[in-house]
Amino acid sequence: MSADVLYLSREDVAAVAPPMADVIAVVDEGFRLHGRGLVEMPPKPSLHGEGGAFSQVMAAHVRVADALGVKWISLVPANAERGLPLAHALLVLNDVETGRPTAIMEAGLITAWRTGAAVAVAAKYLACPDVDCASVLGCGVQARAAVEALTLVLPRLRRVACFDRVPPAMERFAADVYRFAPQLAVEKCAAAADIAVGAGVVVSAITMGEQSAPPLGAGLLETGALAVALDYDTAWTAAAMAECERFVCDDLPQLTATKAAGQRLQTIPDEVSCDLAALAVGAAPGRQRSDERIFCMNLGVAVEDVMTAKLVYARALAAAVGHRLPL
Repeated sequence: MSADVLYLSREDVAAVAPPMADVIAVVDEGFRLHGRGLVEMPPKPSLHGEGGAFSQVMAAHVRVADALGVKWISLVPANAERGLPLAHALLVLNDVETGRPTAIMEAGLITAWRTGAAVAVAAKYLACPDVDCASVLGCGVQARAAVEALTLVLPRLRRVACFDRVPPAMERFAADVYRFAPQLAVEKCAAAADIAVGAGVVVSAITMGEQSAPPLGAGLLETGALAVALDYDTAWTAAAMAECERFVCDDLPQLTATKAAGQRLQTIPDEVSCDLAALAVGAAPGRQRSDERIFCMNLGVAVEDVMTAKLVYARALAAAVGHRLPL
């Protein structure tokens, strides 16, 4: 019997883009199922190249969601000078019962959406509910997705501060935010340290290349604020992380494996409070006091990718989008 696979290009994925609220819901559910022991997800291995380039394999099986898949992603900081995207990603979904590949899709947009959604999940459990100002360091696709997602979990959000070493990136960021959240005022800061002033949530999303000293140091994060790092330990100094009352991550096994590999995370605190899976099932408490500073390091994990890809696949089938290719 012949079989085929649904191929979704970047344009196809964009055509069936799910509402961010739906992405947040499936990512949150993925963490909840992970906390219940229903997700098989080995730590992602990294292959390192020149100039801070790296590639990763990210696989997950979410049993009760019938979601099984793997993402292959490469990030090359030097692509900025070539006029190319920093990251290229491809994701394969498989039928859980037969193992047959059911979909192959470009995963750049999926990566951005699920990364933003994971920031919102962290804020749901760890941010003060009355946050009216959030900020971002780095004004790329991850920052834009994070702000869009935060508008859905922080109902009092009214202002976003931003900084990027490339001024036109801040202009593009402000224009994008106005399109999806015209109610937000965007403040373009003069220096990286300025973004933390008055911010209840601070998201760092700078390129993880060969960086100089981290631009965000101790004493910047406001009392009661939440920091969410999407760039590992690139943006924050050891002292800045250590001064927070709690250090949280998206997945403890991934954090442990990444640190053990020796390339990253050598300066993070020794004590890790919990991960998002534990928070999602109530095995660990969320924010306990309005004045505690909390640091959440989101490394990005495969359960987010597979749950989001499953959502995109269902929408593509319903809309008859994509191309059938023979296996």
